[in-house]
Amino acid sequence: MTNVAKLLWSARTRYGLAALLALGLLALAAACGGEEEGPAPAGTPSPQARQLKTDVGVTDTEIRIGHTGVFSGPYAVLRPYSDGLKAYVDYVNRERGGVCNRTIRLITEDSQYSTTVARQAVVKLVEQDRVLALVGDIGTEAVLGEAPYAAENKVPHLFVGTGAAELADGAKYPWTILGGPDWVAEGQLLGEYANDRFPNARVGILYQNDVLGQSFVDGFRRTFRGSIVAMQPHEPTATDITSQMANLRAANIDLLFLATAAAFSPRAFAYMGSVGWRPQVMMPTPNYPVIIANIIGGGDPARGLQVVRGTIQTQYFKDVFSGANDPAVQEHARIMRTYANADPNPLTLQGQIAGELMVETLKRACDAGDLTRQGVMNMALSLRGFQPTVWVPGITTNFSPQFRMATRCLLIVEIQADGSPRPLINQPRCAS
Repeated sequence: MTNVAKLLWSARTRYGLAALLALGLLALAAACGGEEEGPAPAGTPSPQARQLKTDVGVTDTEIRIGHTGVFSGPYAVLRPYSDGLKAYVDYVNRERGGVCNRTIRLITEDSQYSTTVARQAVVKLVEQDRVLALVGDIGTEAVLGEAPYAAENKVPHLFVGTGAAELADGAKYPWTILGGPDWVAEGQLLGEYANDRFPNARVGILYQNDVLGQSFVDGFRRTFRGSIVAMQPHEPTATDITSQMANLRAANIDLLFLATAAAFSPRAFAYMGSVGWRPQVMMPTPNYPVIIANIIGGGDPARGLQVVRGTIQTQYFKDVFSGANDPAVQEHARIMRTYANADPNPLTLQGQIAGELMVETLKRACDAGDLTRQGVMNMALSLRGFQPTVWVPGITTNFSPQFRMATRCLLIVEIQADGSPRPLINQPRCAS
């Protein structure tokens, strides 16, 4: 059994096939003094510990951080993201002594992927638990429910797990920043690459009829100068997309842009395989090729990859399956097995990314002597040139008050017969 097959089998066992089917839903969301005092644990000492400014959520022994994840309901398949974040926090506390000579206390609440429930959850985290910041909250609908409250109460709402560009609007949501690229940027970069490689293609688009799909389409149409001859929407709750795929096939397209999430991309590939039709396919990051191949191959990824191979995709974090020999991916797997008793998958990797961004921000705020909410927000908005260990080489953070997403730079890759991504460009490209 190959390393890819072993990882997939383990992921299916621990998280369930339903989780793998819906991994793409991710796209799927300031005064001096401290609080109660106590003895400080061992760890990296802060050079300015005696002068450290704090206001809420920081004591002499801990830093309280809030997080909303999806732990129940139909979108509970997103839970591995939160597991990845928590495992990384536990690792930092146990093996690196915490941050600023303090333990990070991660307090989690279930948003149920509901706007209303998510708001209630952050009210509890902010007003009862008195957290310093909210970190890595996942799911567009949930995060949209939280962002106005975070803005009104001036609570850092950092590295949220969604690509909705609306949430990077500093005028509307000044305390919220994204933990990855926005979906519009991914569409733009795929459109630019299509210009270079397929300028005369007849393009068809299958898109999810929500902010995720519409953002990808908006970005693609901004940059692609060729002919889009067919567009087929599907609802996020659809159970079948056969008619949409048949319509795209009837339009005689030769390039298919899948502006959808991983709950639907396997169905698109399954249709293509069943009718023997295979246009060139492009798709953004909320789709995971080896998982798609495993699903359409009936548990045999090698079989499914015969359909998926050749797909062109954006990428900004390392591939957890084909990257098993990469030291950073190996370390992520160790962290997951040690602190979560779980195997890695793309969602756990993204949860760790949110954790790495948080830890770096807290370190820099500590070094600056300001662990107030405003101080942490200021430091997050100046986090430039930092590369999480599991990001693709050449991509670093570029936050600023005007640029409120982690990056707009991605690599363009082609999926090979073994599921590995082969770079099609020498270095990552950045959307304007």
